[in-house]
Amino acid sequence: MRILVLMVFSILLLFPERTALASHPQTVTIRSFDGKVNFDFPVSNDVGGISLALADLGNDGVSEIIVGAGLGSEPRVTVLRQDGSQIGSFLPYAPTLGVGINVIACDLTGDGVNEIISSPQRGGGPHIRVFNAMGEAIDNGSFFAYEKSFRGGVNLACGDLIGDTRAELVTMPGAGGGPHVRIWSWNDGATLEKNFFAFQESDRSGLVGVVSDGELIVSQQHTQTPTIKKIVIHSSPEINQEEVFPIDALGVSSIMVFNDHLLLSTTDGATIYDVTDTTSQQLDVARGSLTLTTDGTQLVYSEGRTSFSSHTDAQDILVDISEQRLYAYEYGILQNSFLISSGLNNATPLGNHSILAKLPLVHYAWFYGSGSPYNYDLGWVPYNLRFYPHIYIHYAPWHNNFGHPMSRGCVNVSLEDMKWIYEWAQVGTSVAVVE
Repeated sequence: MRILVLMVFSILLLFPERTALASHPQTVTIRSFDGKVNFDFPVSNDVGGISLALADLGNDGVSEIIVGAGLGSEPRVTVLRQDGSQIGSFLPYAPTLGVGINVIACDLTGDGVNEIISSPQRGGGPHIRVFNAMGEAIDNGSFFAYEKSFRGGVNLACGDLIGDTRAELVTMPGAGGGPHVRIWSWNDGATLEKNFFAFQESDRSGLVGVVSDGELIVSQQHTQTPTIKKIVIHSSPEINQEEVFPIDALGVSSIMVFNDHLLLSTTDGATIYDVTDTTSQQLDVARGSLTLTTDGTQLVYSEGRTSFSSHTDAQDILVDISEQRLYAYEYGILQNSFLISSGLNNATPLGNHSILAKLPLVHYAWFYGSGSPYNYDLGWVPYNLRFYPHIYIHYAPWHNNFGHPMSRGCVNVSLEDMKWIYEWAQVGTSVAVVE
């Protein structure tokens, strides 16, 4: 066999059928006080990390489920009935945002009807938007909770903290940001009511929180030993209670008060921790992460995303063959994730590797012999990261079947995703391939 161009065993099928992207639906589960599952139903989200809120939007005494799309999807808010049927949806941000959004619902304006409030997750600016129950933007319902350049993501909590019978909005930076809590009241627009640091200003673990019985409960996020504080907001914030609660995980996904118990979920385990009783319960979910919400009578949860890595390098890449997904982390915090196509017949080399070279163009071609139907020449392809001899992470313009094994060993990526990771990664960035 004579090789015309020695460039890679990467090509999948020469002319593969173009199919839709693989779908990895998550399940939303609604559970009552006694542990009985009332409903469970799938919601479509390829990456995970959806945000959930549970609130009565129709003033009929029945709570609706509000879902904020996760990383990699358009930033859509979807309102569902408790049987999973859709009431409506809307886009609070440009459809190209792609970083995932957080949602919460409460009566912020004091009109007796719950509003829907959104914020971008990590990668987006701290742009808070407020919508009525119909998903319509309200006047003056758009503001920045922190400096516009902040990209750590904003976590939300909502409830009456100052005894004025209406809810206040709490904004908290996500992992990588300082422990800067801001409390906003509504006065024909968001007005900054309180502004303080829940932990040392140098702490960069991020915060999640919940409002319950007039208290703000906050937890550090990116740590295995989160400190949880219960704070009362008077003329100045006062700590009512403080405790360290170790978890068998890399970080906290959400905290919630349900049936007078403080519950905590993690970013890389299907366990609900009962902080009040110091017990835990393992749930049967498809992915190892949970996000929780409640309206006080029911607990709603869904699978989340793997937000943190055990590595603390400046950059590391995880390619999960079983999920056909790539995860990119920065100092242990997830920056991006998307579908890939790995090698057929387990051809992608497992193990720990690193980026050996960044090549702006590679010519993918092979010659098996004169007249062979397996000869190909796919021309010069942009954006290539070599992590193993003749094995690359690269753009694959010849198919759109990401989410399924397709290649001869390389990791195939869509154009937009490949542009992102090519610019982000550096020579030396670690690449772990697991199954």
